[in-house]
Amino acid sequence: MLHLLQLEWLKWRRHRAFQIFMVAYAILLPAGLLLGKQLPDLPDPIGTTEVLFIFPTVWQYLSFVGNWVSFFLFGFLSIVMVTSEYSFKTVRQNIMTGLTRKQFLLGKIYLFGLLALLATLYYTVVALGIGYFHTDVIRWGKVWQNASYIPRYFLLCFGYMSFGLLVGFLVRRTGLALFLYFAYATIGELILRWGIHFQLIQNKTIHYYPIKSFSDLSPLPFQNLAEEFMRKEGFPLFLGQTEVFIVAIIYIALMIFLVFRRFLKVDL
Repeated sequence: MLHLLQLEWLKWRRHRAFQIFMVAYAILLPAGLLLGKQLPDLPDPIGTTEVLFIFPTVWQYLSFVGNWVSFFLFGFLSIVMVTSEYSFKTVRQNIMTGLTRKQFLLGKIYLFGLLALLATLYYTVVALGIGYFHTDVIRWGKVWQNASYIPRYFLLCFGYMSFGLLVGFLVRRTGLALFLYFAYATIGELILRWGIHFQLIQNKTIHYYPIKSFSDLSPLPFQNLAEEFMRKEGFPLFLGQTEVFIVAIIYIALMIFLVFRRFLKVDL
């Protein structure tokens, strides 16, 4: 595992796109939340913008910002890291110089897991820093009240990268893969959910789609809106905490399985 990680790190550490995405993540995650200081007091259910920065709600709002940042940066990065291997013919080169196909794939998965872990650690540090700076009275229980968003955040980062990994290996062309990733996540899945669930089957299975399940790991932190949706539709707006973990893990495992199944069989 460490050997494969080292090979991937040596391959990508000086890659310009990799560096740009990492710097962008480091800047956009805290900046996206701190931009809330420029907003006036918001209407219900948020009210004052102070709630964005204090414990325990800072975990929720920073995670929501990170959800969007991770969707674009980590999803796009995973596609670039896969399709670039095909563009520069390094897939075949790696296989010819001693790696098996399985090792080649595992190196990518290990690196994505490490990036998701580092992104989560950074999210934790940023949340603690912003929360401590803006919360008047610091209590240990209050600080960690919503710390369940930490493992949620890891799963959403790894989930978006797993989806990008799958799209990258299926399509192999960077531009087309990026387009399909973005189109499915922003439009395609919405059309499927509207056509199937709002027209035919109106129940909570509307949430059991890959991008929806990943986004539900860090949903809109508007409790009143969620309760109103529950009263109107008869089922919750988001997956429950246990459900969302299970569904996200199943999709991640399924995507990785499909990547292995395709890559181990197709010609390079």
